[in-house]
Amino acid sequence: MTVRPTEGSEEPEAVDPVMLAVLANRGRNATVLSPEQERLLDDWVAGQLAPEAAARAAELVRRNSLAAERVLEHRLLDAAHRSSPVPQALEARILSGASAARRSTLAGWWRALGRRQWLGVAGVAALACIAALAVAPMLQQTMPVQVAMVTIADRNPLFESSDIRMRGTDQQQGTPSDQRFRDVEIPTSILRTILAAADGSAQAAAVREIEPYLPNAKQPLYLIVDSILRQRLETDTGRDRLPVRLYDLSDPRTSDIRSLVGTVPEGRQAYLVTVKP
Repeated sequence: MTVRPTEGSEEPEAVDPVMLAVLANRGRNATVLSPEQERLLDDWVAGQLAPEAAARAAELVRRNSLAAERVLEHRLLDAAHRSSPVPQALEARILSGASAARRSTLAGWWRALGRRQWLGVAGVAALACIAALAVAPMLQQTMPVQVAMVTIADRNPLFESSDIRMRGTDQQQGTPSDQRFRDVEIPTSILRTILAAADGSAQAAAVREIEPYLPNAKQPLYLIVDSILRQRLETDTGRDRLPVRLYDLSDPRTSDIRSLVGTVPEGRQAYLVTVKP
């Protein structure tokens, strides 16, 4: 391996001992270089070593592939710095080709999948779906239901136009979809559980028994219980079910009622559980 003289020089090409040592390496040893060995190689490539030290560096390059790679990297970088720049048109073609190759890697991988690999991918996807379906109910069961008690002093906003019945009629006016509330009969056992939760002595799982009666119920829930409901349960002790009025406080039509019950925690669907006036 020779070193090319400068352009226009009549001197013959000299032998490059660095490249000769690299070519003599057989890649059989790849011992990690010490800091002293790295400095020795760097000084050798820079031509700053005495003959004895240069001989040690050459021997290290011939028997250690990592040493050969280090000096070769120095040589290539030096050649790149001394060479003329790559034309912009050629550089653009090279970069565009490399970008297209990266984009096609994933597509090539999909096309390379055989029947067995496709079955494996499909199986993993199916297991992920099954796991999601199995975990979702457990997450809902662990989602806490908050219950709060409220005393409403001004009950005028709770009077509905459908509560006023004309003489000779016994049916409420309008349909449930037209109303901002829902009148239902709920078992007194569920209502007592809700009151116990407001006092901090009931589990959220038991409170969820009221969910089928709530309009458009979503997780997580926030139940606001009218204190008058406790009084009604204490007076109607012999009943199994009690008429209850439910307000979905996310309904824009309940804005006047929301001002009666105070602040609702952010991110929860709130309902007012009260009785018909």
